[in-house]
Amino acid sequence: MTIIRVAASTSNLGPGFDAHGLALNLHLTVEVKPASDAIGSMTFEGEGAAELQAASEDNLILRAMRTAAQREGIDPRPARLRVRNKIPLARGLGSSGAAIVAGLSLFEVLSGERLGADKLLDYATEIEGHSDNVSASILGSFVTSCVTERGRVLATRIEWPAEVAAIAVIPNVKVRTEDSRRAVPETVSRDDAVFNIQRASLLVGALTTRRFDLIREAMRDRLHQPYRARLAPGLEDALRLNEELDSPGLLGVALSGSGPTVVALAVDDFDQIGNAISQCFRSHGVDCIYRVLDVERGGRVIRRLRGLDDKEEG
Repeated sequence: MTIIRVAASTSNLGPGFDAHGLALNLHLTVEVKPASDAIGSMTFEGEGAAELQAASEDNLILRAMRTAAQREGIDPRPARLRVRNKIPLARGLGSSGAAIVAGLSLFEVLSGERLGADKLLDYATEIEGHSDNVSASILGSFVTSCVTERGRVLATRIEWPAEVAAIAVIPNVKVRTEDSRRAVPETVSRDDAVFNIQRASLLVGALTTRRFDLIREAMRDRLHQPYRARLAPGLEDALRLNEELDSPGLLGVALSGSGPTVVALAVDDFDQIGNAISQCFRSHGVDCIYRVLDVERGGRVIRRLRGLDDKEEG
């Protein structure tokens, strides 16, 4: 049996629209067992299991695997799949990106071919449409990425400060990525573009030099958060806490991916921060939960179980 494990992610991360991704220790796991016939046995457990099972023949895991198979000209071997998912669906925590990376990894397992980091990034970004989530799930930690004019993905992994955790506040409402994308204007002013370039650069510098006092300002955004904040009740109030919440342990607050989850970076006061953000949603009648998550430092994992011998691959 082979186990594929892929981490969730928060992306955009303040001003880093389609550029900054951070891997989180919530995982999508796929157990792969050889089969004598075509893939017909695929079961789901955990978050969104019923929804995923209903669409099992056309889910992102299989679609990504088939894309790689077509591009590489290789037919994967048949297998039985057991999917265990801990990543909430359509909440801005990279569930689709994790599924795509799992599918590409499944192709590697069933074909015996390694795609390599470049192809993994390129194929995953082509399927997902943007590189920030998938690059974090592939490489782990904090990743900055871009897509060249020729469609190639360039990504660099930055070691995340160990004491900084992510508090994910997850409201019980879904926002489709397509709707969230449509909310963002196609053009922005030069002032807003400069505003974000400055803060996206400042965020990378603050993290690498451990200037945590700069992160609140570095998490401010004018490109997507003001427009997406209207997509869920309480979201505008929650994002204002980046400026308004008085907590020594708080470093910054931002929308997670396309939302509606809100992520706070913090070194302390985790419950106070999580409850304060949660109250913004609950005061609008939206139930929510929060989770304090460590950053997933490693990338996706492929683990082959051979009796007592285990082998892990990045």
